[in-house]
Amino acid sequence: MFKRLGWGIWHHPWVTLVTWLVIFVIAGLGAFVGFGQGGLFERMSNSMSLVSGSQSDEVNLAVSPPSAGAQISVVVTGVDVAAQQQELAAFMDAHRGDLTKPQDVAQEIDPFQLSASPDPAAQAQAKAMISTKQDGFLISLTLNPNLDTQAGDAANDAATDAIATFSDALASQFPGASATGVSTAAIGDAIVGQVQGDLVIGEAISLPVALILLIIVFGGIVAAGLPLAGAIISIVVGLGAVWGLTFATGVDSFILNIISIIGLALSIDYGLLVVSRYREELAAGLAEAGLPADGSSRLDRDQAKLIVGQAVQRTVATAGRTVTFSAVTIACAMAALLTMRTNMMQTISVAGMVVTVLAVLLAITVVPALIVIANRVLINPSVLTRIPGVRTVTKAVGDSASDHGIFSRLARRVHAHPWVIMLIVLIILAVMASPIGKLTMRTAFTDYMPVDNAVTKAYDTIQADYPAAQAASIVVVADVPPDQTTALYQHLQGLPGQDFISPAAALPEDPDRSVINVHIADSNQVSQAITDQVTALRSYDAGYPIEVGGAAAMQHDFIQTVIDNGPIALVIMVCAVMVLLFLMTGSLIVPIKALIINSLSLLASLGTTSAIFMHGWFGMPTVLGMETFIVVCAICFGFGLAMDYEVFLLARIKEAWDSGLPNDEAVERGLQRSGRIITSAAAIIVAVFIGFTFGHMTAIKEVGVALAITVITDATLVRMLLVPATMTILGRWNWWAPGPLRKLYSHLHIIH
Repeated sequence: MFKRLGWGIWHHPWVTLVTWLVIFVIAGLGAFVGFGQGGLFERMSNSMSLVSGSQSDEVNLAVSPPSAGAQISVVVTGVDVAAQQQELAAFMDAHRGDLTKPQDVAQEIDPFQLSASPDPAAQAQAKAMISTKQDGFLISLTLNPNLDTQAGDAANDAATDAIATFSDALASQFPGASATGVSTAAIGDAIVGQVQGDLVIGEAISLPVALILLIIVFGGIVAAGLPLAGAIISIVVGLGAVWGLTFATGVDSFILNIISIIGLALSIDYGLLVVSRYREELAAGLAEAGLPADGSSRLDRDQAKLIVGQAVQRTVATAGRTVTFSAVTIACAMAALLTMRTNMMQTISVAGMVVTVLAVLLAITVVPALIVIANRVLINPSVLTRIPGVRTVTKAVGDSASDHGIFSRLARRVHAHPWVIMLIVLIILAVMASPIGKLTMRTAFTDYMPVDNAVTKAYDTIQADYPAAQAASIVVVADVPPDQTTALYQHLQGLPGQDFISPAAALPEDPDRSVINVHIADSNQVSQAITDQVTALRSYDAGYPIEVGGAAAMQHDFIQTVIDNGPIALVIMVCAVMVLLFLMTGSLIVPIKALIINSLSLLASLGTTSAIFMHGWFGMPTVLGMETFIVVCAICFGFGLAMDYEVFLLARIKEAWDSGLPNDEAVERGLQRSGRIITSAAAIIVAVFIGFTFGHMTAIKEVGVALAITVITDATLVRMLLVPATMTILGRWNWWAPGPLRKLYSHLHIIH
């Protein structure tokens, strides 16, 4: 199959390239223009629900039903309410209409309006809408109910414009004063803006650094640009695919950077392997033709076309098979996330599989097509090699077609002391993994809010200065009317640490059910203490059904679904690896060994990442816990990337073994042939991951650091030392499989 694909690309490179360019343009227009349906960033959302059907999700839906009018809190700051009460009341009388001008603003409530009412309840509400510091007040806006998505977005935009007009008028009369709207939509827009900014920063850093490293590896701009060209096409087509996914399901904005990181890394990874293998096959082809491998001999067009075409065909047949194996393995690892009963994880799974498939398709089609089109350009020495010292550097760290060199010598040293090497590496991995015992997982929506954004600051002001408007720590929904909740209310008053409890109120769309908000004085609203109270309340018998929600409850439900479905996901990953590596190697030992070693590497990486963010090392923010979905993604993607290098290395070792070389010599040959490409790919991928840590969103920093450590650990300690050591110890047993499986392999194995 791969040989036929290589032949097709050799003879029809422009068809291949133009096809992908058409897809590139369509995907780009969809992602950035939207064909009248809104671009990607406009269509992305930020779901307040994590686990569909959970108690926390049911409480959210009951308290804020989709049919109810959206609430917007306008936070006014920079005024002295006590000293300027009359002036502020007069200002509100004059400018209240600015806020109610949009046709979809159904209601406006402010403290000056309420304080004029003789109703004691209204006056109490007015007092609650004034800052405890007397330096501001709240205005509540309610939009019309039952607005569809498009009408709701338009209503929010109109309300935002009205608030801006109101704020300008406020500042003109009260210098230093401002008004900022806080709503689910406003917070979502702030997060999307941060995601977009971080994506630009990450790629602006990663792509140039990757290009520089590729130039060092290949010693030429054209060769270095091939993997990068595939990566750029992959990024845009991947964004288009995610845009299409928004029509089928909600896509949380903060997962976009994670998908971009994976897509960019894999595209460069696979492209680099393909170009490196091509240069190896090209050198062999030139040697067969009796020509110098350095390209110093000028070839005529037809001769170059033949040699290049044959090299491309062999490259797709060999490296194409390797990267496809790798991609299928990673895709299977990502597919395991489909078992998670949460839309966010399932969306990450689907999007991750899509970008993985795109990465490998572009690597085995576009990159070879560009090679064929470039023809003699890639044969002739690059002008960069004329710069003093450049040829020496690229020869030292670049790809090599030699069977003997630094990596084969490293393998021989490992062969000499395999038990010592294995023990030292295992000790290092154990030390790296040791902090994992203190790893805590955390899920808090507020963690994704950009720190310096005006909406975030306004939200924080509400939490600090308006006790009655604070987000409740625990939300209890009871299946009885408010007048029958006395016993439950008294029980809630006995909760340790509770600050105050709001009176029971009827649900917006069901007066026969009640909601009670519990506020607990804790700087960490998803702390273990609050979570323990959530679990205790869920087991409390009130005499009627109750449901418990809130931030801590959402976190608990999310973590619980990860724990419940984690074993199934792991089984899927393990089975996929066992089957794929068996079909590749014909060995039962190799897949088992790979699973054990990669698991150790992954534990070491997670432990080290946890320590970095626990203590704020290397300029990273200090956090109370790792984001739950980041831990899951780090395990899934990290496992896939580890298998990536396993496949790269094993493919070359298996080639040498199949050619009749003894086990140790096959390991030496395989490590020499793949060592430079693994270390080069690792360096570039680490640069990509680290580039994304320069953004502002902590979750993206966490996944960037976690995957960078995973790759560094895997490409050095594991692939260069631990794998050769274990293969030396096992000897011929590396390639053992029971008789029935050997017979099965003879029928099902996948060869070039």
